[in-house]
Amino acid sequence: MTESPPARATRRAAALLGALMALAPCATWADPAPATTVVRLSTFLKFEPRDVTIPVGGTVEWRNSSIETHTVTDDPAAAKDPAHAELPAGAQAFDSGPLKPGQSFRHTFTVPGRYSYFCQPHEMRGMLATVVVTP
Repeated sequence: MTESPPARATRRAAALLGALMALAPCATWADPAPATTVVRLSTFLKFEPRDVTIPVGGTVEWRNSSIETHTVTDDPAAAKDPAHAELPAGAQAFDSGPLKPGQSFRHTFTVPGRYSYFCQPHEMRGMLATVVVTP
């Protein structure tokens, strides 16, 4: 006696479902990586947006869309006013170095807290911003 096509399809589906259920304990489901937040460095000596909030593990990408060279600096030792470079306890200072027009810099934040940063050449002209990293 031969098996009918519907019966054969049902048997194959049941076998496939059984195989998938056997593999289920091995499957891992990771949370997707947080999206990258983009901040523009403008010709008007501004970080746009000036303030961003991201989760731990989030990345900020600064894009120099101006005609000038800028930096993204959060290093109290490099600041003319140390209040312009705030780091949470346990976080490492960072600096993009000179970003010419069209260049970008990325930093992934692993320590929650408030980061105040600045552009070295334009710090005293008010090119300041913050990143708040939530747990």
